Amino acid sequence: MGKFVKRLMLDDMYALGRNEAWFSDMARKGLHLKKIGRIFGYFENGEPRETNYRIDIIKENPSQEQLDVYHDCGWDIVTNNRDFYIFSADAKTSTTELHTDPIEQGLSLSDLNKRLRNNLIMMSMAMMLFLGMMFSAYFLNKEPFLFMIKGSFVQQMLLVVVELYVFYSVIRNYVAIRNLKKSLLQGNSINHREDFRKARLTGGILAAIFLPLAIVCICIPLVEISKRQDYTLTENNTNLPIVRLTEIEQNPKLRRERGYTSNNVDWANRVSYDWSLLAPVQYEIDEHGIIEGEVWGDNSEEYSPSITTRFFKLTFGNMAEKLTFDLISRYVYRDDTEIKAINHSELKMYLAEEGIRKHIFTYLDNKVMHVAYYGKRPIEDIIPMVEMKLLEY
Repeated sequence: MGKFVKRLMLDDMYALGRNEAWFSDMARKGLHLKKIGRIFGYFENGEPRETNYRIDIIKENPSQEQLDVYHDCGWDIVTNNRDFYIFSADAKTSTTELHTDPIEQGLSLSDLNKRLRNNLIMMSMAMMLFLGMMFSAYFLNKEPFLFMIKGSFVQQMLLVVVELYVFYSVIRNYVAIRNLKKSLLQGNSINHREDFRKARLTGGILAAIFLPLAIVCICIPLVEISKRQDYTLTENNTNLPIVRLTEIEQNPKLRRERGYTSNNVDWANRVSYDWSLLAPVQYEIDEHGIIEGEVWGDNSEEYSPSITTRFFKLTFGNMAEKLTFDLISRYVYRDDTEIKAINHSELKMYLAEEGIRKHIFTYLDNKVMHVAYYGKRPIEDIIPMVEMKLLEY
């Protein structure tokens, strides 16, 4: 037994004449078909031979009696893939064709034509639903740029492209069988020596484009998961893009207020790092404190300031302004809150105050930062600290 090799099935499955001609061409090179799948054809390496191949679409498994009749006509079964049955014969031997009546052969394709048409209808409905979901997610969303960056926008867009290619393949297969059936019913026999080179070249180019895209679609979420991490924020100085509570409060009585802890992470004082192709650096950092002996302005309870910092380093700097507006939309809850814009020679900044909750949104080049401070210190005291952190990081 010779060595087996596999080759991509680059042409349409239902391009019968072209595939038959390709199998014969491979046999002349010493590669003899043994098995086919959706993606690959498997060939045994042997002596070059002139071999004819015929593809027959049989709805039900052929009986041994039927196969014996084919054998007597010179055709031996090679392999099958569901209702695809492939037969071969020595080209030097006089053989009778499997189908001598094109019209009868065309009628035998009616069930397959109907099945492919129904598949196309269902696939069309699924594609409309899929594209509608993608459209609504990004174009009917109040914060589309934030959704792109925090979600899997690139992966989903690549998936749309791959799905459109699959849809195109379904259309091509249906059209191929419909045209073949029409031609046979007109009395035209299948051209068993149809040129396959142009179709395989086109299929190869498309495969070289879309197979890597499909692999990337699989790899992106794996990379995102591997890079994602959560850990407790250290009380020491860090090189993270964050304004610390100690810098704002400047009170020696300030101490850390611990929160819910799981997986060795204090979620009240934590660093969450995330990654995406559109924003390779994403931080969300929380810090909570408490000052003994000091109370809130309404004397309700002990004073416990906190701060949350969100930082993004984007792949494309022209997304920074849009992302900033989306952050304002997401985290400024009250509709009547005044948004103040501050022009700076190097960066752009927006301020919002909702009682004790104070927001600073700012961006510079491809860096975007949102600081939400809960406490009694005025927002004017925090602005220089935010500016310095953004410029430094």
